[in-house]
Amino acid sequence: MSATRARPGRRGAPWLMLVSTVACGGLDGFGSSLEREQARTIGTISRTRPDDDQGQAYQALQQDAWRREQRFLDAVQPGHLWRSTRVRQVEIDAGLWSVGELYQLGGQLFTLHFTRAVGMGAAQEPPLRRFHAGRRGGPDALRCASCHWRGGLAGAGDAADNAMFRGDGVHQSSTIARNPPALVGAGLRERLAVEMTAELRAIEVEALTFAAQAGYAIELPLMAKGIRFGSITVDPEGNVDRDEIEGVDPDLVIKPFGWKGTVATIRDVVEDSLLIHHGMQSEHLVIQGNEPRVGDKGGDDPDGDGVIEEINEGQVSVLTLFVALQELPQEQPPEDPWLASLWARGRLDFDRLGCAGCHVPELPLDSARWVLPHRYGGPSLTADLTAEGAEPRLAPSVEDGTLRVRLFSDLRRHRMGSGLAEAHTDQGVAGDEFITPPLWGVARSGPYLHDGRAPTLEDAILLHGGEALGSAEAFAALDDAERAPLRVFLTSLTRARRLVTP
Repeated sequence: MSATRARPGRRGAPWLMLVSTVACGGLDGFGSSLEREQARTIGTISRTRPDDDQGQAYQALQQDAWRREQRFLDAVQPGHLWRSTRVRQVEIDAGLWSVGELYQLGGQLFTLHFTRAVGMGAAQEPPLRRFHAGRRGGPDALRCASCHWRGGLAGAGDAADNAMFRGDGVHQSSTIARNPPALVGAGLRERLAVEMTAELRAIEVEALTFAAQAGYAIELPLMAKGIRFGSITVDPEGNVDRDEIEGVDPDLVIKPFGWKGTVATIRDVVEDSLLIHHGMQSEHLVIQGNEPRVGDKGGDDPDGDGVIEEINEGQVSVLTLFVALQELPQEQPPEDPWLASLWARGRLDFDRLGCAGCHVPELPLDSARWVLPHRYGGPSLTADLTAEGAEPRLAPSVEDGTLRVRLFSDLRRHRMGSGLAEAHTDQGVAGDEFITPPLWGVARSGPYLHDGRAPTLEDAILLHGGEALGSAEAFAALDDAERAPLRVFLTSLTRARRLVTP
């Protein structure tokens, strides 16, 4: 089976199709053709970023023209844009699509408006719900890009975009507010977590082996990429004392996603987000049959809305890949000499005030090969983030050829004090405990903190407590002029400049 594709640059293709189908039977014939079409790239998303303004402008205008044409086609036959994303997992497994094409298909799904006709929501549930009802969620948004837009596609969300999780469906006080995080660099974040998990688990195996051979208990520090996660004690009988583990779950799996650090993989984020924000159930979740999540109607349509296979496995894969291949945030110091001097001082202040203790500027990466394991025994989907990610990409160090990810995070949970504490635990994580959010791209991702309560970075710093209280107090003791360098430095943590159309 081969997939029908409309590649970027073939601007006449949709209209040639229109002419030929009308000639063969008018609009009825055209509609039938659209109903039969398979997944197809439509040229509205690209991983490339031209370096010059003229090239960016041409690309932006070309993609906008394609979007306009595709909207016309969707007006002729509603569902055309939806069907263009319906790639089958067997096609991906067979290698019929390149990484670039899969990225485009994922981007099309990321920007698509979901409707009742394709399965959004559930029977006997409101079409949209601001306050979530348990694990079922809203739905509270019509598309992924509705909440991930600040600073560019797949960016953060504004305060009005906060999701109100795990509530009773009626009262705001029953919910947990979460501000949409930026998705930039997500694949690198997952790769770091995978490697850190492997390091921590290797220490556990080492401790078990040593204790069994030595005949006495041993305590070993848990270190991954220079970050300490407490310690672990093992006795000769193989009993493991996990009471001194810090900043990570007892299973030692680094979970880099979610404000609480509770989700290990991008695919889990994607699948859960499709369900709770859009009421779109994946094939996999339906097969699992978890009633509190997917509904209690049973069979192939557990939410009872009359639509089966709302999100197929191939769509989950391409949307996961799209998020994983998002661009690398940039550090862009100011060009003005006076501002540049403030920036240099702010970089030193970042360390001096203790910010770098949790927001670790740089972590080493052994491999940039991102892997999406197949869930049903087929081949894994892989991509080299240094060669196939969206531009700009991570590049080896010019000094020694190593990979260094400057995400400004330790991917570890910390206690942040009563001022930021929530009334509810979140998947077993204490109300005042949060993972260190990466600061890369932070200048383009406000508002700040887990619930968007901080309109500026300065507000966010001053609201820190708990383990970060010393840094917050040191910053608070500075006068406005003395705070300026740190503000300038943080403003340089941004995304690459890109021309886009509305």
